[in-house]
Amino acid sequence: MISISAFVISLFGIISLLYFRSWEIRRGERFFSDEREKLDEKVISFGEYINKFSVIFDRSIILRIYHTTAHYFALIVLGTIKIIERRMVYLLEHIRGKREIKRGVTQSEFLKRVADHKQSLEKPPVNKVE
Repeated sequence: MISISAFVISLFGIISLLYFRSWEIRRGERFFSDEREKLDEKVISFGEYINKFSVIFDRSIILRIYHTTAHYFALIVLGTIKIIERRMVYLLEHIRGKREIKRGVTQSEFLKRVADHKQSLEKPPVNKVE
């Protein structure tokens, strides 16, 4: 579900950027042109920096960093889910009225009467013949 929502948001962003650019072309003016030029220079310098130092980072190092990051992220998500699960189980048991069950002890009057009746059926009365 998260991947679908990320895809939809990204698609909406790309479409809105293309629409904004076509709107600028139709109007014949460019908004924030000075800031765009500064940002373009920073992006170009960052790209040159990455190309300069990308030789140092081997592919296996990047994959190891990615794997470690994904692993710890999965552990954090798992721990969070376990905490939520414990709280939900506690809440459900509280809602259901589940308590510690003791053998032979009941709180319900009806069940007490049924148990007494059942015991009287199991032990038939003894008729003594004299």
